[in-house]
Amino acid sequence: MTTHDFDLSKMTVEDLFRAKEARRKRLADLPFEEKIEIVKELQNVSRALKPMREANKVERAAGKADIRVKTK
Repeated sequence: MTTHDFDLSKMTVEDLFRAKEARRKRLADLPFEEKIEIVKELQNVSRALKPMREANKVERAAGKADIRVKTK
């Protein structure tokens, strides 16, 4: 993934859709083997997060979760 300097306040909806389409095309053009590696990495991330998700689920069910919504 490359990073670019950009100002979100100057982006239009059309810019966002163009960027989304470009990303989809870039991912579609990857070799199959590279796509498999990406899936494996996502599985590793999911596996690492599972204990935290389970702990949060138990806290939410018990009404002990402190859920804060961040606003500006």
